[in-house]
Formats: sequence, C-alpha cells, structure tokens
Amino acid sequence: MATSAIETANQENGSRFYLEHVIENNKEPTYAQMIKIYDGYNQFWRKTYQKQANAVKEYIKGEKGYEYSRDSGIMPFIEEIAKNDCGVSVKDRWNPMDIVMVKKGMRGVVEGTIRELTNMDGMTKDSNLLILNAYMREALKDKILIGISLKAIKLNKIKANVELANMRDDKSSRINIEPIDGSIKCTLTLGKKANYLFDTGELGFDLETESGAEIHGQTRSFQYSKARNVSQTDLTPKGRDSGAKLGKVSSIALDEFLKDNKLERPPSASRHPHIPPVGQWKDTDKEYWIKLYNTLKDSSYEIDFGEIAVYENNVKIGETFEEILDKSIEYETDSKDRSSAGRFSSKLISMEWAHIWSELSSKGKLKEWCRVLYYGAKKEFSSNNGPFLKIY
Repeated sequence: MATSAIETANQENGSRFYLEHVIENNKEPTYAQMIKIYDGYNQFWRKTYQKQANAVKEYIKGEKGYEYSRDSGIMPFIEEIAKNDCGVSVKDRWNPMDIVMVKKGMRGVVEGTIRELTNMDGMTKDSNLLILNAYMREALKDKILIGISLKAIKLNKIKANVELANMRDDKSSRINIEPIDGSIKCTLTLGKKANYLFDTGELGFDLETESGAEIHGQTRSFQYSKARNVSQTDLTPKGRDSGAKLGKVSSIALDEFLKDNKLERPPSASRHPHIPPVGQWKDTDKEYWIKLYNTLKDSSYEIDFGEIAVYENNVKIGETFEEILDKSIEYETDSKDRSSAGRFSSKLISMEWAHIWSELSSKGKLKEWCRVLYYGAKKEFSSNNGPFLKIY
C-alpha cells in the first residue's frame, strides 16, 4: 500500500496512535485526530487500524498500561543498540517490527537490562545479537516488550491474523513446502498486451505447503521506471489469504543457501556484466543471453517461456528469442515507453533466476530452496532474527 518511506512512516504512526487510543482509552480516535497523524487516513485504513487494534488487544488479553513507540522512545533505543553493539546494518533484515510497546514503569528497567547485556566484556557483536534476541524473546513472552510488524488488512477480512515470529531457536518444527509442478514462468512474449513491453518483468512461481495452502512468488524489479534496478523476490498467499503478503525474501537468507550449494545470487541489472547502459549493447552481450536462453530451453527443468514472439499493433513481427532481444534493445534505446528499459533488464535478471531454479533442481535442493524463500520472506531464517508479533 505504501508508496514511499514517508508514506510508510505516516501509516505506521497512524497505527501507533490508533492502538494507543483504543487500548489505553478504550475509545476510537476521531477523524480529525487521525488525519493529523496520517493525511491518507480513510475508510480502508480505519478498518485496518480497527482490526490491528483488536488483534493486539486479544494478544495482551485486554491489559492496559503501555507506552507506544516508533520515532521516539524505546524503539529507536533498541535500533541504536542493535546497530552499534550487535552489528545490525539493516534493521528490517534483523527485525521488521514497525512499532514497539513497552510496559509503563518498565521502560527504564528494560533499557538498562538491554544496555548491560549487550556491553559485557569479551563478547562479539554476533554474541550480543543472540543475547539481545533471547532477552527480547522472553520480554515478548511476558508481554513487557512487544515489537509489532503491521500489515494492511483487506476489507473483506473479518479479523487480522496474529503470529509470533522467531520465538524459538529450534527450527525442527518448520513446515514442508515445495514448488507446484509447471508453475515456473518466465514469459518472454514482447508487445502482445502493450506495444514495446514484456507482459511482466518477472519470474513467477507457485509454492504449496504440506497443509495445501498455496503461495505465489515473483522475482523482479519493483520499479520499472528505473532502467537498471535491483530485483527482489516477494511472496503472497493465494486463495482466502490473498493479499496478505509474506514480504520480500531477505538477501542474507538467499546468499547463505546459495553459497552452501556453490551458487551465487544474480547481480542487480546495473552491475550485471552483460546488461550495459541503455544504448551501449555489444554483440558479446547479446550472445551471452542467447546462450543462457538456449541452456534454459534445453534444460530438463520445466520453465514456461510463453509464446516466443514479438508483436507490434497486434501483428506478430518476430518469433525467435534473437528477435525479442534485438527489439527490446531497440525499444529501450529509442525510449518507446518509459518502462521499456526497466522491464527488459528485469526480465533478463529473471532469466538468471530461472537458471538458479534449474541448477537447484539438478542438485535435488528445490524443497530446501522453497523453505529458504518462505522463511526468508517471514524474516525467520536464522537465530540472528529478532522476535516480533506479526499482525497481518
């Protein structure tokens, strides 16, 4: 829902203010109060905040007496400790909490304990992080310190889901999850839905859990307006929980697993040695992608490339991968559409990810890979991940 860091901050502060009002005062804030906190406040966000508040109230069993923090208070204190004393470089990779609740009268004790535990002599930053996580786990269990990750709730959902994340080091109870046969799609059709554009810039796939729940994944650039951008993998449940995003998969989780299997995460489009700046393509670059396409096409692992064709004004003008490549280069060079270059480079990186899937299939590692994607999206892939309450 959020379109920028400022918008996200305003939405989360809206959650913080609404939660505090409902839990501590047992009263919904007025529209005038909410619009001062979040100027995008509307009926959708009112319903989302109501469901979030009901979920948190249920978790704390209706108790009151909390402080609510985001930009000031205990949350930035914890973030600073994690950064300076525990080696956390990106907060959300460690703990995606959006707001923090702490029991009134306990904040000083909690902060003092955290400061003491993370400043013991002879401890490394990695050890400090494990200690911090262990303390936050116990404090969350006791409902003294509650970090909360908040997601927008669809209007047709009666109530929000509540889930505790990273509350145990033992990963033996993790669910089994695997790819659905024939679901890997890297559609290369160019110009059929809209002139000069691939239908999507993604590699799409579907996963299924042991309980039969299905999850859709996509690996792509999430900003096609940039000619060369980073691709990320995002997971979203299908069916009745559609729209309740699991989130983007942590690059740390991907890197660790791929390294163990003697593979590397594909670089971003801007760093790929065979994706040059717009207008600077060489024959060696084109030869690289033609070779990769042929490798994937001849692989025993099934990848759906869709129709290999180029269309302009609903007329087919090409039907080979080489023609798709040449036309894509022409379209981005001539700026035929503001997203031509972004979709093109995203599609090429998607082909690299298709190769990763193919390689892992040949190694018999796809089920493990799917678990890495699932828990990497949930930010539950390592004992280095911090505990939190997820409302979604």
